[in-house]
Amino acid sequence: MIIIVNGSLGVGKSSVADDLHCKFDKSVHLDGDTIGDVHPFDIYDDARIDHLYRTLELLVSFHQKNGYHNFVINYVFESAGSLQGLLDLLRPLDSSIHTYWLTCDEKEQAKRIQGRQRDDLEWELSRFVELQRIQAKAARQGFIGKEVDTTSLTSAEVVEEIWKDIFG
Repeated sequence: MIIIVNGSLGVGKSSVADDLHCKFDKSVHLDGDTIGDVHPFDIYDDARIDHLYRTLELLVSFHQKNGYHNFVINYVFESAGSLQGLLDLLRPLDSSIHTYWLTCDEKEQAKRIQGRQRDDLEWELSRFVELQRIQAKAARQGFIGKEVDTTSLTSAEVVEEIWKDIFG
């Protein structure tokens, strides 16, 4: 099984993905931001994104060959086409793929980002607003994941909502 956690900056993707990963007896958490962190970094470099997706495909395949069959991947997908590109690579490896799009109230999300106390705070605050708009438009045009509003939920509560959706 592969679970993909999508959402803009500060929405809780990494925390939710890590907590989901820990609910399985045996699983792998693949953080797209970490795996795709190349230097120099260009957000909209199609070659970089393709490289990331192919790396994720190779990692899933490698771990499957070594006995792992549950994967949680978190990343920011800005369009249905971008998400579909990764799904096309992963589906031959595992037909059971569940995709979630985490959303959050803008005020709460800004609070979460400020709480991280990073050096690039101003960029992160402007980028999450931009990403929220991009992803909302993308969701109207196609599938970027089943929406889960995290505004008033803890990471554990979001995980439980996703777990119930998958396993009943």
